Amino acid sequence: MEINRINALCTANIKKAKTDCDMVIACCDKAVAQDGVHIVVPYGKSLASGVSEVYINDMLNEDLLESACDYIITNNARAIVRAAYDMEEAGIIEARHKLSPVMLLHKLGILGNVAIAGGVCLDNDDLDLMAQEKVPLILLPTADAGYGHGFAPVCAAAHRGIRLGIGTFDCKYNVNADLDYELNFLALTANAEMRTQNALDKETLKKILAFK
Repeated sequence: MEINRINALCTANIKKAKTDCDMVIACCDKAVAQDGVHIVVPYGKSLASGVSEVYINDMLNEDLLESACDYIITNNARAIVRAAYDMEEAGIIEARHKLSPVMLLHKLGILGNVAIAGGVCLDNDDLDLMAQEKVPLILLPTADAGYGHGFAPVCAAAHRGIRLGIGTFDCKYNVNADLDYELNFLALTANAEMRTQNALDKETLKKILAFK
């Protein structure tokens, strides 16, 4: 059966999330004993080699980030990176490196191997580079809004042809891990951002839900 409902990033309530979709891309140390759960292991310095996909939750820990970059390059691994997710994180990276989080990942040589999760603070240059490097963007609408981070520029990303997915993240603001609730919330925030109704058409929403 073709996968057409993907929770592109879930870090909590994974079993509940699985009941609502065809696949959960889950960030956890151990596999959930269910079909349709794709595990991405949280990165740590003690990570055993051979893990092909990792999750980097913190770009501000420079030692961890350097170690993760070495691991990704050495093992040709892929990663989901929580990046540009709020103004504080983006501002600290800008102050340290004179670069945005996305530009820093590019400089470190791993941007082509990652998907960005969050992305509230992405600017046009970031989006152009992501489109060029075919970097997916995982949207976390209820978490970003609930934690006060803001809204990712989903319409600008879709306009550039960036591959978009949607995830429930830690489920704090979507306790039932309801993917329809997440998608409907995304549609409303896109309307608010663009100051128009139906800012994301139905076909775009279907592609986001299918992460394709």
